[in-house]
Amino acid sequence: MQTPSRPEAHLLVAAVRVLEHQHQRPPSVDELAELLRFSREFTGHLVRALEPLGIVHAIKSPFDVRVEVRDHLKIETLPAEDSGPGFKDEVDEFHRQFQEKQKKLQNLFDSGEQQERQRRRLENLDDELRRFKSPRADPFADDPEKSR
Repeated sequence: MQTPSRPEAHLLVAAVRVLEHQHQRPPSVDELAELLRFSREFTGHLVRALEPLGIVHAIKSPFDVRVEVRDHLKIETLPAEDSGPGFKDEVDEFHRQFQEKQKKLQNLFDSGEQQERQRRRLENLDDELRRFKSPRADPFADDPEKSR
């Protein structure tokens, strides 16, 4: 797991404190992500990376994960800057690609191309059914060999 940078840790700790002040309870990962405008995945990654360092503590329940500050002074032991492309960049790239796919799908349905494909497929099935001949002999024919 990549160690978060000092600015990311400061942001997370500040967000925990602000939300804890506003709601009078430890905030959830979703609330932190919303306030910081980070993805839920990246926020969870930050919490999981800072927890073993003793900076935050995750309170896990069957329904969500809440976060509280343990020792904010340990943030100073973190690297001052990111050490290259990390998890946040990967998550952002994934979300960008996902949005592009969603736009392509929406354009496909908006253009009517999907309905046209389905109409052509149904016409082809209709033609195939008309040309279909049963390979079996007529069981009611006088001579079953001649009906083949």
